[in-house]
Amino acid sequence: MHGWRARIGLIIPHVNMTMEPEINSVLPRGASAHAARMVIPQLDPAGLVTMADDALRAADQLAELDADAVVFGCTSGSFVGGQDYEADLVDRIAERVGCPTLSASGAGVQALRALGARRVAVATPYDDTINQRLAAFFAAHDLDVVKLVGLGLRDRVANFPLARTPVSAIAQQSEEVVHRLARAAVHPDAEALFISCTNLSTLGIVAELEKDLSIPVVTANQASIWAAFRAAGLGDSPAALGSLGRH
Repeated sequence: MHGWRARIGLIIPHVNMTMEPEINSVLPRGASAHAARMVIPQLDPAGLVTMADDALRAADQLAELDADAVVFGCTSGSFVGGQDYEADLVDRIAERVGCPTLSASGAGVQALRALGARRVAVATPYDDTINQRLAAFFAAHDLDVVKLVGLGLRDRVANFPLARTPVSAIAQQSEEVVHRLARAAVHPDAEALFISCTNLSTLGIVAELEKDLSIPVVTANQASIWAAFRAAGLGDSPAALGSLGRH
């Protein structure tokens, strides 16, 4: 039987092709992950709020899973309405699933605090409309964004094309592009680098980034996995989690 040790539920956008493979790549023996999907009409604040409303329907699909932890696996969809919005969204999902629940953005905050970082450099695939909301979300959690670099991506059907090939897709899936974006975001005053978006492929290069940039790196999927493992009572610390795995 799968998940005899721990079961983790994921609530992800219908276009997300990255979070499931990344968590499955580091799940320890006896643990399993199971996803429900929510629909996002477009990648802008209004579309993200609409998607978050659909998260409750997705949560109902996970209610019978008897999960040990559930992750709202969309970073921008959780921070888009601010600190109170994220907390309320997590609470509403928790009521449906009946187990510890967290969001990707909330996990990012937890991870940065665990690393003792207050001054943060940020790299995202978003445009300024969404980037400004991320900076405000971090500020509400007493995190100082010393530099923020975004790819400026925006698409009618959110990041669906971004999960495939040409141009914008390369930005979502290419480790080279993520590495370059991370380098562009680093600032001398930053105590850690945060890379947002659960549809960015980051887990495979966290260790390399930390070596090359000489700074702790937190990514949306890495932080979500770390926080979900803790919430589910898993003591495993995969090497792919980098510095964060030692906290």
